[in-house]
Amino acid sequence: MSLIKLDNVSKFYKSGDGVSVGMRKISTEFNLGEFVAVTGESGSGKSTLLNVISGLDSYEDGEIYIQNEETSHYTNRDWELYRAKYIGFIFQSYNIIDSYSVYQNVMLALEIQNYPRHLRKQRALELIEKVGLKSHIHHKAAKLSGGQKQRAVIARALAKDCPIIVADEPTGNLDSESSKQIIDLLHEVSKEKLVVIVTHDFDQVKQYATRKIKMHDGEVVEDKVLKKTEAPQAPEQPTLKVMTVPSVIKFSLRNLFTTPRRTFFFLLFQIVIMTVFTFAYTFLMDQARNNLFGDGYTGGNSNYFEFYTDWTTDNRFYVLRKDNQTMTASDYNALSALQGGNHYVYKDFTYIDINNFSNLQVYADDSTFQLYNFKLDTTYSISNTPQFIIEGRMPEEQNEIVVSNMFQNINVGDEIDFFGNRRVYLEKPAQIVGDNITFEYTNEDNYHEIKIKFKDGSYSRIEGNFYEKFSIPQFTGRAASDVEEFSVYVERYINDYQRLVVVGKYNDNNKGVLYLSHDFLDSPFLGNGFMIAARTQVQAERIFDSIDKNIYRVVYPELDKGTIQSLFGPINFIVSLIFYALVFFFALFMYFILYTVVRNIMQARKKDFAIFRSIGANQSKLGWLVIFEQLIVMMISFAIAMIILSSISYSNFVVNKLLSILTMTDYMIIFLTFTYLTLWLARRFNKRTFKFSIIENIQESKEETL
Repeated sequence: MSLIKLDNVSKFYKSGDGVSVGMRKISTEFNLGEFVAVTGESGSGKSTLLNVISGLDSYEDGEIYIQNEETSHYTNRDWELYRAKYIGFIFQSYNIIDSYSVYQNVMLALEIQNYPRHLRKQRALELIEKVGLKSHIHHKAAKLSGGQKQRAVIARALAKDCPIIVADEPTGNLDSESSKQIIDLLHEVSKEKLVVIVTHDFDQVKQYATRKIKMHDGEVVEDKVLKKTEAPQAPEQPTLKVMTVPSVIKFSLRNLFTTPRRTFFFLLFQIVIMTVFTFAYTFLMDQARNNLFGDGYTGGNSNYFEFYTDWTTDNRFYVLRKDNQTMTASDYNALSALQGGNHYVYKDFTYIDINNFSNLQVYADDSTFQLYNFKLDTTYSISNTPQFIIEGRMPEEQNEIVVSNMFQNINVGDEIDFFGNRRVYLEKPAQIVGDNITFEYTNEDNYHEIKIKFKDGSYSRIEGNFYEKFSIPQFTGRAASDVEEFSVYVERYINDYQRLVVVGKYNDNNKGVLYLSHDFLDSPFLGNGFMIAARTQVQAERIFDSIDKNIYRVVYPELDKGTIQSLFGPINFIVSLIFYALVFFFALFMYFILYTVVRNIMQARKKDFAIFRSIGANQSKLGWLVIFEQLIVMMISFAIAMIILSSISYSNFVVNKLLSILTMTDYMIIFLTFTYLTLWLARRFNKRTFKFSIIENIQESKEETL
């Protein structure tokens, strides 16, 4: 039984508008133990014959039998399996992976056929020693001589342990000494395998050839047995083990590390793309979310609409109970535990956002002046970014303050007169006299709250300005005798005056904020209202959303603008769409640049992938190889880009504030965007590469090299 049998096989090539003949009606067969020399002039069809019997190229007419099995019905997958199980290749142009070492080239064949892992190294070393390259085991293939490259390719072919070795002009680029060494190796191999060698110089192989096939114009003109070989025995059906996913991942990592310059360039380019895109995405999302209705930097008015926000920064808001009861420790704990960001709850909050003062008195070394157009915040919001203190230090005492870098005429050491009001609730001694609840009234009292529990279990709560007494029947319709218990509270504003010392200047991108000491506002008393301060507006909004609005009333001046903004809903929606469209088109632009670079990089690797396929790697595994390579580079690039952005944000306030608006969802969107683009690019490369035959890819890569 023949190992390979051809029956009237023909191969044609399209050339322009015509068709050329590669070979015509070839009928012959090949068996184990033969050393077959195929000769002929250039263009005679000898390489075509080699490519067809090895499955590198297709045929149009006739039939090829592999161990008596017809192949005319073979699919691309079938030919992949055939090459993987039966064929070892040796090409004139070496077709060695230049970026791999000798050892890695041989190991490649063992990994592709999933040779037992614990035996791979030993097998590779044996073959390398057999071809005489032990001293060059870790040399890059690109630095080997022609003869050394061919010997490395022979070792790689032998590593497949397949029954057929095909060699296309293996000595065409070698000197006479190297040529003799290669032919000697092939002759030794032919004792247990079928060796088919295409050569233009029959004298080189005459000593060892057992058979000579001469071709002319695509036809066999001579098929002569030169030496009788033992009767061929049918080989056992070669087994093929599928390359595992871990091996493919290892394969991918090796490809990246063996081409450090290309990998570094690709990494660098992707890092730049990701950094730029993240900046653009963050800026555009910030604009889209604010919808052009944000506050100006230094005043209480919006850039586009007259939204007066007092002196409030956008990262603070106030919380009271809806039932107007005094805040308890459980309220404090509940608000402190809110999820959404770093925040602090100030008990018995100070009214530092009051409308009736429009300036502060500043005492400089040589002058006194009024300070206008400012906002107030606490140092809690900037305590995690002390690197932006451009002069002086953070406050350590209650009477110390940090000012924005916008205030060029305020220096460290200057003093500022601060006026504020603290609202407190005090229970007043009271008694029932006749039908009235009487209590002592003072000019400091601002607002009263009377709570009454009646004997039938009902309650009354009345607020208002009451002077010295409260008429029970007049306000409740009940008699004093119905009262079981009662209490009187007074809301009182205590004026706070303090001269604050400027101890630092903070680079907040000229926001015009005065940062009061965190300790200055922190009170041990619960009071009726709390102030919540977050690090950023985004965190404040997340915390705001997580508050139970059924229990608490929240006063958030920054969000209170929404009532008026809702009147401009359609405009708001259109503006948002514009910004989202800008993000989309910018992503397309980034993709186009990335695609151009990736395409050029991957185009240069066509030859490598043709070699992988010729060794026996199937299309599916090579497709995953490309995907893993691209994903690994993408993930490393993404991690480095985020580290770079974090480093920049540590020293640049604008970047710090810009990136602070990004949520985990935003990071996931950016990551998934590049993941999708990576997979899309990998699939495009796979589609372009695998639609051509191995020979077409090799020829195309040669032309591009030339």
